[in-house]
Amino acid sequence: MRFGRKFFFITLCVEGRAKVLSRINPDATVILLAAGEAVAAAWRATHSLNPALTASNFIIMPDHIHLLLIVNYDIDPNFDVIGWIKDFQRRSEAAINDTWASPRTPEKASPRAPEAASPRAPEAASPRVPEAASPRASGAGFGAAAPFHWERRFWLVLSFSSRQLKAIRRYIKLNPARALWKARHPNRFKRLANIRHPILDASRQWDAVGNPLLLSSPFLFHVRLTRKMSLEEHRPAIDEIIEKAQHGMIPVSGFLSPGEKEVLRRLKEEPIARFIKMRPCALPPEYDPSAEDSRELAADRMLILSGFPQSVADAGAIFRQNCLAMNDMAAAICERTQAANDDGASAGG
Repeated sequence: MRFGRKFFFITLCVEGRAKVLSRINPDATVILLAAGEAVAAAWRATHSLNPALTASNFIIMPDHIHLLLIVNYDIDPNFDVIGWIKDFQRRSEAAINDTWASPRTPEKASPRAPEAASPRAPEAASPRVPEAASPRASGAGFGAAAPFHWERRFWLVLSFSSRQLKAIRRYIKLNPARALWKARHPNRFKRLANIRHPILDASRQWDAVGNPLLLSSPFLFHVRLTRKMSLEEHRPAIDEIIEKAQHGMIPVSGFLSPGEKEVLRRLKEEPIARFIKMRPCALPPEYDPSAEDSRELAADRMLILSGFPQSVADAGAIFRQNCLAMNDMAAAICERTQAANDDGASAGG
């Protein structure tokens, strides 16, 4: 029997979220501090400890790390990923504390890890993400008096598809840039709960992340492209949608079907395009946008909107029904916008 490979996405956070592992430059490059170098060394030693393991993509942020661990269960069918994470925590903690306990010369900036590169780095004039105002940030002069610890809680995701794996790798790569975007534009990443607006159905709970002023545009229009047609068949409609966006109109959609995803991809390539992205389920209290969405949120040209209560936290088995309801909501929003425009025109006439 063959078991094959499995892909585990692991997130570990420093206790107290102390920023002691690295710093992020204004161009989104990551500079490892001594503690971060110790973590990187422990991660790279993974395969030498167990040939079934491959240390794949990773990023070491100031106060947390993301790791993509590949496990070949044909080599080690009994591998226990939870036990491995706890062992990695212990090994890296010991390595960091040994480093901090040793006399050290002033830190030199180590080369950034390749995973920290961003395809669209923010402008160089922006400030660096601040480090903690603690001697720990230098990694010097600390031993038993202030030992390093990971939070005992950690996050573990098993990738079930190539699409999800690709998204995880993008997330890791863009994480430093996301940290800068959030630091520079905190209001655009705050979850807005129970928002009210004349074009929103007052009987529903509306939550959002991003630029709420987009709801006040008089040029909202609904985008819905069926899955029954091919991308090529949708091409004329997609071109028309992009042309409208280029002229200041704002598409409203879930961007879920292949045709709608192509619209979203092209919208993100248009520097002046703005858009409202609907969700077919609730917006969680600690919603974390994707790497690609984070870039658009920071640019102030996107609103992520949900009209579902928290009880609909996961679309799950009723995904289709939720999508239909979401499309109805999007259509109603655009209809109310048009009705408000018509009323205004009548009053003005």
